[in-house]
Amino acid sequence: MKKRDLTKIFAAFLLTGSVLAGCGSTSEEPKETDQSSEEKKEEPKEEKEEMALNAESQVKAYTDMKAELEKMKEDKEVNWETVNDLYTSELQASVNEVNGEFSQGIEAAISGGQSGELEKNVARQIIDKLTQSYFYQVQKGLQGQAAEDIEADKADDAKAKFAEVKYLAENVFIPTAEKRDSLYELSGESSMVENINNGLSLQEEALADSNAEDFAVYKQVTDKSIYQSYYLASNSYAEKISKAVEEGNTEELAIMQAEGYGFLQAIKGSLAGGDEAAANELDSIFSLENDPSTIDADKVNSLYTKAIKGKAAGYHEEAAEALESGDVAKAKVEAMEGNMFVKMLEVDVKNQLGEEKSQELFDLSQKWFEAISSEKADEAKQHSESILNILNQL
Repeated sequence: MKKRDLTKIFAAFLLTGSVLAGCGSTSEEPKETDQSSEEKKEEPKEEKEEMALNAESQVKAYTDMKAELEKMKEDKEVNWETVNDLYTSELQASVNEVNGEFSQGIEAAISGGQSGELEKNVARQIIDKLTQSYFYQVQKGLQGQAAEDIEADKADDAKAKFAEVKYLAENVFIPTAEKRDSLYELSGESSMVENINNGLSLQEEALADSNAEDFAVYKQVTDKSIYQSYYLASNSYAEKISKAVEEGNTEELAIMQAEGYGFLQAIKGSLAGGDEAAANELDSIFSLENDPSTIDADKVNSLYTKAIKGKAAGYHEEAAEALESGDVAKAKVEAMEGNMFVKMLEVDVKNQLGEEKSQELFDLSQKWFEAISSEKADEAKQHSESILNILNQL
């Protein structure tokens, strides 16, 4: 049987898995345009207490799986039973609880890699990246629970959950962000690693002060900086594929496609809230059913930009509505979230519009957030219009 046929089998398994996991999956595509409801839909469902507090053992299982799988990089034999045992004993129940589609995909990749029906390095990347996508969803759930605990005066519970977030950041998210910082030459205020660490520090200060409002605002800095690293990771594999095709190096196209696919899964549901058609097209492009040699980096980047612009615009609208209703705390959260989506497009803004326009955009974003925080609706509206006008030039 040809390898392309086998990838269709795998893709069909994933499709079946998405149907089977319908009730348990939490990455259901948003069907409404209301941003606040979208954000709720993309959150994983509330984890059980025993799930929420075991990041260390789960990360160890993940790193042990990864170490076993990476034997293939040195042409050593992989013990697939070890990989399967680690997954089923330490991760499967939790992954399935958070996102049934992720679990179906990981199980299919282990099975396909072990049987030889799926190219082993493709299987390795699917397992790795879908597990990372799971950890991202867990992080979102823990953040939400910690915020609720602060509001309920359950300081110890909030601190325990936030400690799990920090552990995941140190061991999973920051290593991924470091690679993308290096690839896209992002440093200082542009660095995703720096922004993740800054967000965590600000959240920790808010937690120490039992300040639920600030915790919710600064959560957006942490979460959306991680989100940006996943988006740029996926986007970068489209760039690598296009370059490889251009140079005639086609041996690893399916492997890079699997990596781009895996990172996309973490944020796909959220992206659909900005532009559902763009998110679905991205999913189709990176699907293993698609011939990787046809992946166009410019097209992929354009689709990501379209969806992220839509997210930013939605939060501008939500912030204005919250401010108008008198809910300043919510308006500040929505404004910070909108600003973080704008910041995700920094590479595109600099490349397409130049450094000066990029600086103008981020200065306006700061002024907009300050106007929202100061309840200056008219001033905020002016800044918002200017920001969205710049984004629409992309």
